[in-house]
Amino acid sequence: MRQSRTLSPLRSAALAALPLLAALSAHAGSLMPPRADATLDQPLEPGIVKNLQKASQEGLAATRAPDFTSMQAIKGPNPGQAAGKSTVLYVGADYCPFCAALRWPLTIALMRFGDFQGLRTMRSSPKDVYPDTTTVTFAKAQYSSRHVDFVPVETADRLGHPLDPLKGQPAKLFQEFDAEPYTAHPNGIPFLYIGGRWLLLGAPVNPDLYAKLDWAQIAEKLANPKGMLSRVVMPQANLITAAICQTTGQQPAKVCKSPGVQAAAEMLPPSAS
Repeated sequence: MRQSRTLSPLRSAALAALPLLAALSAHAGSLMPPRADATLDQPLEPGIVKNLQKASQEGLAATRAPDFTSMQAIKGPNPGQAAGKSTVLYVGADYCPFCAALRWPLTIALMRFGDFQGLRTMRSSPKDVYPDTTTVTFAKAQYSSRHVDFVPVETADRLGHPLDPLKGQPAKLFQEFDAEPYTAHPNGIPFLYIGGRWLLLGAPVNPDLYAKLDWAQIAEKLANPKGMLSRVVMPQANLITAAICQTTGQQPAKVCKSPGVQAAAEMLPPSAS
């Protein structure tokens, strides 16, 4: 799958390739507010969280290699690290369908290093490509870990209204690394920075994988290692896990030395660190 990103609020990478007038027309139409959806911005039900945790642990045994990787090694020293922890910075937005696609494998990977509180239901913009992609949002979530300092920044809601401000050290890292030579399309999302060593700029899976599925169905399918969704998403979750492990001293060992993570680590590009 070709790497995909959203270049600006309510304007996807696909729209960026269109002629200017067509893109402006599509953008103007996207500003019309969708109908309110009572299922959105609600806490994940305990059964959904349980299935995601199950998928996170059972996926450690999945040795299927990712179909591709767009993970890049950062050149030079390791900036932006929290004391004693690996900094994982995510920059995205609720409207962005490619961010929606990334959040599932990223959530599974991070569950292996710590605990989430406050994950909530979300869908991407109904007016963008891959409309209404089912996902979770990090906007109100909290994360605790001995190994990882997770810094999520959801810059806008699904209507494009400002949400979390991008400022301070996260803004500096975003400006430095969401730029050439790492991407020909600066200031795009999703943006994932891992421990000063790795970048993932784009969706590692196609948002269309989640089409017509709700949160419970996605979590259930991810927890089924024989299912198609798990077979596509889990190798990418393991790849993100392997990248994080490279920045935590291979801790926790039961995660970083697992067969699935070790197999995914072979797909990581050579690192300068």
